[in-house]
Amino acid sequence: MADATHALASLAVEFWKLAANFERQVEHGDDARKAGGHAQLRYSRRRLAMLLEAEEMRAISYDGEQWSAVLPASAVNAEDVADLDNLTVETTLEPTIVGPEGVIISGKVILKGA
Repeated sequence: MADATHALASLAVEFWKLAANFERQVEHGDDARKAGGHAQLRYSRRRLAMLLEAEEMRAISYDGEQWSAVLPASAVNAEDVADLDNLTVETTLEPTIVGPEGVIISGKVILKGA
């Protein structure tokens, strides 16, 4: 069962990244397509949350949060910002997937200094 849980978590991460990419595409599209694109995003993200919830899992994004070493995510640019203070998460590249027993997949983030 652990393999199935990890497979679902991995699929959720990939779906989440696809939705994030689609959101960037919608933002750069023409106005006529934005409303439909945003509606599709809301629906897809709601479905992802519902599917994960059915398995007692959830995806966590950290955009805008204060960075702390206790967050279950790795900073891909940690070396670049090591000398900066008051770090915050600029962008979540991959969400953290958690279940009833804790972290299943750690997230990946980009940090920025204050």
